[in-house]
Amino acid sequence: MLQLFHRTIRPLWVGMRTMSSSGAGNNEYFYQTDFSHASVVLGETTASMQMDQKLQSLNQDQYAPHNFVNNRMERMNLKGLKGGKVELHRNLETGVAEIKLSYPEKANALSGSMMIELADVIQDLEGWDEGKAVILYGDPEGVNFCAGADVNSVKSLGAKKGGLMCLFMQNALSRLQRLPMISVAAVQGNAIGGGAELTTACDFRVMCPDASIQFVQAKMGLSPGWGGGTRLVRIVGPRTAVKLLTSAQSLSADEAAGLGLSDFTVAESDEICNQTHDWLKQYTSPPTDIVRAMKTLVRHASELPLDQALQREKHVFTSLWGGPLQQAAFKNFSAK
Repeated sequence: MLQLFHRTIRPLWVGMRTMSSSGAGNNEYFYQTDFSHASVVLGETTASMQMDQKLQSLNQDQYAPHNFVNNRMERMNLKGLKGGKVELHRNLETGVAEIKLSYPEKANALSGSMMIELADVIQDLEGWDEGKAVILYGDPEGVNFCAGADVNSVKSLGAKKGGLMCLFMQNALSRLQRLPMISVAAVQGNAIGGGAELTTACDFRVMCPDASIQFVQAKMGLSPGWGGGTRLVRIVGPRTAVKLLTSAQSLSADEAAGLGLSDFTVAESDEICNQTHDWLKQYTSPPTDIVRAMKTLVRHASELPLDQALQREKHVFTSLWGGPLQQAAFKNFSAK
């Protein structure tokens, strides 16, 4: 049974108070991290660099809650930068979801409103306890996976607002990466700039034979800003990352596979979603709790210091030990 979800974003207000500063009002927002005891107040006029410094002072997970950043983006009027849509399909039988980026006339580039819709879809998946995996792909009518940010949509943003957009997308893609589900970017056509960054937020990348991935930011007078530069280093290593980022080289499916950036090449371009589902079955065949536990364990191991990762591994293990899946498996083993 396939269900389609296309959400309309509504304002998500966080608590705020108004303070007087030199006779001018200054709205301050209470920024709550993932841990209830760690917080920092961000002012309306706080530069993104100052925000970074405050965040770096926290020795905790530093992903902004969805409601805070979503509200922040409303203040930047990103919701008013219309165009395209992001759709969520959830298959309740297989536990595999699909996120479709749809802006065909712009090669599936992300408008401001699509950025917020993407974050909202990810929040939906965070609450889907039956999910095993998610596939991210571009609308086939747009020919491409994603052409990054829609330039016409975001070109009016100044430096401070650009920094806030960076914070918003880093947060959204970090949450995508941290989902307790296996994530796959199904790349048809080109994944350019921010589109290339989107692919790095997924556990796997599956490509069509004629698809390409290109970090084109250097040609745009920019660097990656959605977390893709950092993730690229972790995927291919620093030397290769420097080459790809400075040269803006377009990688074919074979070249990406050779660098470890692509995990599988489908046979037919027009069947990428179906073939990605088929390829994914080898990893989603275990029960849901097992798939989610394994993904959680791997995420902790890749993000945390060894002692903390080992502690989290113990928590994952003990959550399964003695459960019905383990008892049934041991019973079957003893019967052989």
